[in-house]
Amino acid sequence: MKKAVVCLMVLATVGLANGALATNNGGFDASAAGWNAAGGGGAWTPAHVALGGNPGGYLTLQTANNTWSVWYQVINESLAVWGIPAGTTITVKGDMIDLGPVGNNKIAGLKVESWSGGLLNESAKEFTATSSWQTFSFDYTIAAGATAVKLVLTNVNYNGLGVAKFGYDNLSISFPGATPALFPIPTVGNSAVAPASDIISWTNPAPYNPSETILCDVWFRTSTTPLADPNLVPGQPGALQIANDEAINSLDLSTKGITLVADRYYYWKVNVIDPNNGAPKQTNGFNWWFYTGDAAPVVNAGTDQYVWLTAGTKTFTLNGTFTDDGKSSITTTWTLNPLTETDPATIVTIANPTVVQGIKTSGTHTTNVTVNNTGWFFFDFTATDTAGAAVDTVNVGVYVDACAAAYADPADLKFEADVNGDCKVDLDDLAIMASEWIRCMSTKLGCTP
Repeated sequence: MKKAVVCLMVLATVGLANGALATNNGGFDASAAGWNAAGGGGAWTPAHVALGGNPGGYLTLQTANNTWSVWYQVINESLAVWGIPAGTTITVKGDMIDLGPVGNNKIAGLKVESWSGGLLNESAKEFTATSSWQTFSFDYTIAAGATAVKLVLTNVNYNGLGVAKFGYDNLSISFPGATPALFPIPTVGNSAVAPASDIISWTNPAPYNPSETILCDVWFRTSTTPLADPNLVPGQPGALQIANDEAINSLDLSTKGITLVADRYYYWKVNVIDPNNGAPKQTNGFNWWFYTGDAAPVVNAGTDQYVWLTAGTKTFTLNGTFTDDGKSSITTTWTLNPLTETDPATIVTIANPTVVQGIKTSGTHTTNVTVNNTGWFFFDFTATDTAGAAVDTVNVGVYVDACAAAYADPADLKFEADVNGDCKVDLDDLAIMASEWIRCMSTKLGCTP
């Protein structure tokens, strides 16, 4: 089933020296939907372009002439996914270059923000860019209560000094000290872990000496109630060391005699040991936890459709299905995906977009949709319960007539002899072929066209 993919955020990956979390959006792909931008005083042009010079290109920000500023969000990351608690100090770093004309403003900057529903606090640093690439960085402590961190590029055109244009590359978030284990699976606070899911995994930092291997100590604890401090340290009652100096980045709990059961809180951490050329250095991990409780639904939006207009409109049916564990009430919704490919003036009407399903282990949500134009329409089917939401997308192609829809649908037969493309092989096609009979394509063949 062909799906419309919506990128809502730029996921960081571990790949730089000393465990930095790099963000390059796949080489600063100019068409990626994950980029977000806003202008404080006017246009931001170009938005983002892949340029030569560095592998994968680099990103540029340019203000329109004499406008005030432009800023550009390049990371919007969940701390639960990273496995980093609020209150952690991180290092924000990026390479910058001045690409503007002589006499333009030289001040470019980096900003990092703490979020939890809304903005909690932020820190912005401004740097004087030059005509050669330079690396700039600063430290920032994530605000208490934060659930996400955003990294923002800033381009402030002070005093209206014409066009301001800067290049940015190798943006990253790292740690002032040693890098701990990160990216736990299950994610921190996940309340939808099935008891049968007994594999835990994480990402280790790169060793100081690339030829050596990181070793791990893994600590684990179970509780029937939430714990403010699981005390995953030697000698603490209930704390178990289930791995000792092992070269691993995942662990099957069943091999350690641990069986997950429903409605339990599980706490764990990974301490990493870097051999460091014979001088081992241990970095203690963060406390992570998950809960074997309510699981998010599983959804299916159905198969793609190829339909056509009749008297200028088309009404078709969407049928979404879901399954769940039945532990909390479910609400289902049908929405038009913003990446839909049609004239923006097209009117799309979803008859009953939202249904409160209640507590169910399975169900359906059927609705009629009416459109008044051709194009590709992407519809998201979402089922939400207490544990979270699941989304699937179905694509509907609306064509000018049945023949155009048939040619687009890969399930329909196609006839090479249908010369005029009217979905029939008849005398009209034969007449066209006859008119071309024994004609020569080119003088290259030794004939007269």
